[in-house]
Amino acid sequence: MFTVRLAELNIMIDNKYGYIEKMCAGYITDRPPDFSVSVSAPEITAEGSGDSLSMGYLESLAVYRKIAEKILCYDGFLLHGVVIDVEGVGIAFLAKSGIGKSTHARLWRELLGSRMTVINGDKPLVRIIGGKIFACGTPWAGKENLHTNAKTELKKVCFIERSDKNECIKLDKDKVFERLINQIYLPEKTKFFLKTLDLINTLTEKTEFYLIKCNTDISAAKTAYKGLKL
Repeated sequence: MFTVRLAELNIMIDNKYGYIEKMCAGYITDRPPDFSVSVSAPEITAEGSGDSLSMGYLESLAVYRKIAEKILCYDGFLLHGVVIDVEGVGIAFLAKSGIGKSTHARLWRELLGSRMTVINGDKPLVRIIGGKIFACGTPWAGKENLHTNAKTELKKVCFIERSDKNECIKLDKDKVFERLINQIYLPEKTKFFLKTLDLINTLTEKTEFYLIKCNTDISAAKTAYKGLKL
């Protein structure tokens, strides 16, 4: 059992395997917990099976699912995407798996160097704190394991599409819901689902949205950077 600090919350994890504690080493805190999570053996095995997936790894998935549900009570949700910080501006890159979110973020790194920080490369937590939207680093960060124990004010959300021609198009807020909801963890319980919808509406009100059509050349990052008016 140990406590981590994620998204400005202290979360006690009652673990069965050592994998998750090692994974969360950079986030462990001695502060009193705001809430706790634990998962049962059936919840662990429900995450998958096979010789290549350890029980510790499956436990980490089940735990994060529980965190994603409980954080809704603190105006937070789990986002599937890459979040970067560029000199205090939080930017999310969202797309279906395999489209190239991580590749596009890597191009931004080539373009901006130390001016850019990857907050989370796969599944950041997002919270509304003091009326502002913050995306927060966690150790659940995808196969590249890119994450920073920090938060950034999320101001721009970009949907990534592959294209031979690079474009950055600002989107009307009334046209982003369907794209956005596909990239947010949606709990099955009705009350949690409705809470998530409320948070999505708040996110829509407080951020700008863009469609980035891009190839895999550095020019794609240059076009997007210019289009976002950073």
